[in-house]
Amino acid sequence: MSNEPLKNTKKEAGPAFTFFYATSAYGPAAIMAAVAATFISPFMTDTMLLPAAACSVIMFISSLWDAINDPMMGVIADRTNTKWGRYRPWLIPAPVLLTIFSTLMWINPNLPTMAKAVFFLVVYMGYGMTRTMFTMPHVALLPACVKSDKERNHVIHFGAILNTAAFSIASSFTPQMKAFFENIFHIDNGYVPMMLVFGLMSCVTFWGLFKTSEEKYVVETEEKANAKDIFKVLGEKELWPLLIVWLTFFIGYGLNFGTAVYYLMYYLENPGLITPFFLMLTVTGFIAITFLFPLMLKVFKTGQKVYIFTLIVSGILYILLFLFGKYNVTLMLVMSGLVNLVTTPQIALMSILTIDAIDFMKWKTHRSSNGIIASIKGFAEKCGSTVVNTGILAILAVSGYIPNAIGQEPASALFAINATRFGIPVIFAVIQLICLRKNPAEIHRAEIEEMKAKEAAE
Repeated sequence: MSNEPLKNTKKEAGPAFTFFYATSAYGPAAIMAAVAATFISPFMTDTMLLPAAACSVIMFISSLWDAINDPMMGVIADRTNTKWGRYRPWLIPAPVLLTIFSTLMWINPNLPTMAKAVFFLVVYMGYGMTRTMFTMPHVALLPACVKSDKERNHVIHFGAILNTAAFSIASSFTPQMKAFFENIFHIDNGYVPMMLVFGLMSCVTFWGLFKTSEEKYVVETEEKANAKDIFKVLGEKELWPLLIVWLTFFIGYGLNFGTAVYYLMYYLENPGLITPFFLMLTVTGFIAITFLFPLMLKVFKTGQKVYIFTLIVSGILYILLFLFGKYNVTLMLVMSGLVNLVTTPQIALMSILTIDAIDFMKWKTHRSSNGIIASIKGFAEKCGSTVVNTGILAILAVSGYIPNAIGQEPASALFAINATRFGIPVIFAVIQLICLRKNPAEIHRAEIEEMKAKEAAE
């Protein structure tokens, strides 16, 4: 997206809107998500005493349904018609339900194993649906309220900083926070009050966003959105390059991150590197999103150009790590830190490309499809996560990987780990560079900017 403001427009993303937009999805709610992503599996196996096989089935079913209901929520959001707008009304019930399901998720009921597994499956699916309930409208709301690319990028940047901080807090301090609540309330399970507190905080932030937002740039049509609109959007062939970019990004990024522990333990044969490695990622990630991301936007002007730059730099570093990462730990850490500096902002850049797609479809079809576009991007993200979660294990199985066999892994397994971590992301980066040449939002940028200028002037 362009970093130049629209001419003759007042600032629309004021401090209150910017604060609540960022803190709603990327504040307490992000901490709750990070805690779940990091600690829910051990809770299932070690506290609830569910068999690992049952946990795997639960996660597969939940992930599949989570991906499917994204487009459904996108259609529902786009066809919502109230005096408060299309997307804002969903900000009222979503944090309440998030609080309920996030709390129930950490309860270990006194039930037989099968009943306990069913209970967790229902609750975890409810948790995923609740996150979808606010994620799709939240993404759709920004272009509906703010027209200036510069202001949008500022809001996205602030949200990305908070999101990075939220995941750092969750990964580093969850045991301490859990112990704090256990000591305060004298209970065995500190997750429950912790989720209640963060849930109440999320209610404040989402309701604050409802109060401070106004949907000014939504094209009203007599025809209601329906499920067929998903296929109409997918049938827009000019949009396909962006769909491929979204899908390959989430797979490539996930494979690189998801194989880090295997790489350190088995390829480098040095489990002691795990803690300093992830500490390095935390530090470089925060530097990247806080300082490097706005600097790159200032230099390259548009989100697409920034993303192309990060793809080229990270691709070169991936190749070097694939070839030489094993031979010098210091060099590996330095190059990994540089990779993290340029890849961490890519999460925020996906948001910019999503809003680009929303603008393009409004220009092309003369109607707002914010929710549907957001849901398609979300569907690509969930599919990417599913491919990553199952793909890594499948690749290891085929390659002859031996669990807990540090120093004894076959050459085929070591090559598979190295190739999955660095080789596949390079291939996907090349595919994305090719697709970005056909990005319709970039090709029609002048016409889209003219449309936005007319809207802002009305």
